[in-house]
Amino acid sequence: HRAKTIAREREREREDAMKTFAATATEFRRYHSNSFNVALHLVTTPVAMASAMAMLETRWGAASARGAFWAYAAATMATNASEGVKVATTVAWAMIARAAGAMCASGMTMWGMMGVFAAAYAGQEAAHAATGEKTYQASYMKFTNWPALLVEHTFYLLPLCLDAVMHMDESFLSWIVAHNYVVRGKLTSAEDRAAMKTIERFVTEEDPDRSCTAHWWHTRLAPKEKDAFTHIAHSAPVEKMFAERFRPDAWVVKPVYGMNEIYVASSHHNNNSDTVFYMEHIDGPWAVYPFCFLYRCMLAVNENVKVETIFTQEGSGGCLSDGDVVGFDFHREIHVIADRPVANPDRRITMKLHYCVYPKCFGPFGEALLHLSVMYNTVARKLFLNTIKPTGFWRFMAFMVLAVTNGAFLVSKYAGINNIASVAAIYAAGKYIHPYFFFAVTSYTHYCMYIATYHVREGINFGMFKRNVMFWKSLALTHLGLTYLKHFEFDIVSIAMIVCGYGLSTAATVALGIDQTYFGVELGKVKPNFVHGFPYNVVPHPMIIGSMVGLLGFHKMAGFRAALPYALPVH
Repeated sequence: HRAKTIAREREREREDAMKTFAATATEFRRYHSNSFNVALHLVTTPVAMASAMAMLETRWGAASARGAFWAYAAATMATNASEGVKVATTVAWAMIARAAGAMCASGMTMWGMMGVFAAAYAGQEAAHAATGEKTYQASYMKFTNWPALLVEHTFYLLPLCLDAVMHMDESFLSWIVAHNYVVRGKLTSAEDRAAMKTIERFVTEEDPDRSCTAHWWHTRLAPKEKDAFTHIAHSAPVEKMFAERFRPDAWVVKPVYGMNEIYVASSHHNNNSDTVFYMEHIDGPWAVYPFCFLYRCMLAVNENVKVETIFTQEGSGGCLSDGDVVGFDFHREIHVIADRPVANPDRRITMKLHYCVYPKCFGPFGEALLHLSVMYNTVARKLFLNTIKPTGFWRFMAFMVLAVTNGAFLVSKYAGINNIASVAAIYAAGKYIHPYFFFAVTSYTHYCMYIATYHVREGINFGMFKRNVMFWKSLALTHLGLTYLKHFEFDIVSIAMIVCGYGLSTAATVALGIDQTYFGVELGKVKPNFVHGFPYNVVPHPMIIGSMVGLLGFHKMAGFRAALPYALPVH
């Protein structure tokens, strides 16, 4: 019986070797669903192939190497891959051949080429480690015919990587989308409710002053209350709400005990630090920290029907009550609390839970955001406590807290700290790349955001999307306006086209409203508003036509056209 089982396994392994491309691609996709992993493969795979071709060319001459290379390329084209994959593969082959020729022409040694090949191979392994996806190669190394499967894998590798682009969990376009990062859950189990009851009894026994907020830090709680707090921080509903937003195999979600606290609200606030909560605000300063998040989770310990927590850009809000928990980005999400005209049964008790969320591959870099956030929170906490009931100097500091909070909110609402940082980085890079690099990159970003958001559609933070596209569109129009003035030549037709074109487009925006103008209907955020008045009753598609006329007005002026002949056609 064992001999027959082994024989069947060997027969299956022989059948598995040299499958069709379509069959291999189906297996390959299971190990390449993360867009970041696929993106790195689109770099490392061509680099490895270019260095391999360069080594062949160095060893056996250009004619032999290129003949073998193009024979291999032709063989991959004979597979049953889709036509789109075949076209993409052909283009990629041509680029690889050009890169290999450049390596040889540069005088790179054989050892240097081998080093590039090794780095590319290691880069592929690192990509899998970084994203938590197992390698396809590891899936078949247990079979006795693994050499044949490795040959098959290598033979198909380039088209396999290109095919994976069309089957990722999230497309590359999602990288520039304004995602909704607010997460929600509810604690309902007997164990979770017992822990919440422990916290509630603790606050009741402490009986803090009701005229201002009260705070107890997790690190200073007695063992019983600390254990209850820790249980809630690791409860299944909290872990689930993060797992639904961040893949557990690719992201770290680490509790930040140094920021956790029990918080009791107060209805009294008069130009002190408690007033901050009733202003639209963001909590932390590290919005520019890339690809990492510091989450604050507000968990309602008892019943609350009075105090609403509102996320103005996300467009949601409500009273957190009796086990409800909501998590948001401490450094980026604009929020505010507001009182309903009703009374709570008792004081509102909440727990502030904090988690640092970062890609596993970031390691110490992601961990650094945790420490930076704790440092900031420690300083801010001391300032906050001193300005709850301010006198003398601390009254001035309370005013400064409110002023700085409002300033940070305004920047975040109308520009976005990330957007400002991106513009600065692009400008700095342009100094070393090309004089028109900054102009080119920042002039068309809003179009990319339109396309990406319309493509993704689900889970969009609509307020943040509108802010982002209006910021980048304004920058693009500023470029056009400054260039027009710099090279100005009086042209009445050009001026009339700009004024009338953008006037028509603006009238269409006013008629539709900002939300509907920026895909509110398509994204399911607003109901359709069918406009029958001006300018829609006069000109078909006035927003598109108006923008085109206005852009052509810039291009009409000879000085502008001579300075930037390709800018407007690209628009």
